[in-house]
Amino acid sequence: MFLEIPVGVFIFIGVVLFIIAAFIGLIILLKYIDKKRIKKMFSNVQELLNRIVIQDRDNSELIKIEYDAKKVQKPAYDFILVTKGYRYYIKVVDNRSGYEICVNNSVKWQIRKSFNDTSMNFVPNIEELMRMELPNQYDERQPKKLYIVYPGARSLLRYINECEMEFVHPTTDVYGTNIITYNDLNENIDFIPRNYKKKDKDDKNTQLSLKI
Repeated sequence: MFLEIPVGVFIFIGVVLFIIAAFIGLIILLKYIDKKRIKKMFSNVQELLNRIVIQDRDNSELIKIEYDAKKVQKPAYDFILVTKGYRYYIKVVDNRSGYEICVNNSVKWQIRKSFNDTSMNFVPNIEELMRMELPNQYDERQPKKLYIVYPGARSLLRYINECEMEFVHPTTDVYGTNIITYNDLNENIDFIPRNYKKKDKDDKNTQLSLKI
């Protein structure tokens, strides 16, 4: 004789299974949406960089770094932009929230919701390019590192010392690299120099500093 199970138990089990299935479906959907958003981000950056290539096709080239996430470790950079005078190794920084980014040191870039935010949230995947020694064996083009923050940031800052910061502009040298937002570059692609020009020793960036 089979043990009789109350109908309420079957209903309860059904509800639980439905909730679990819905939860799994939501996770899959969110991952799909995030994957599409990331693909769109790289597509937009690629289109923007191609605008630079179009201006001087004979001396310019854009190389997108392809990789298999299952077999190969993600490279330190996402694009190589070749211009007449430079070879840019470009890393795209995802900042969908548009929060402030503050460069604490060469490999620790803090994401801050506000000026007084003391949380230790840092921009991921920047250390590899910052530490990478740039190859210079291709040609006479000057190798440079460049980070593109997508789509923008409320502000870009860096520490000068323990109690003073300055704003980071597209021309600011930040530990041997430059940082620019996608939105700023979209408004003025000339923020990325094409022709190599040696800096004059007396040519210094005038930055606005903030004491904290």
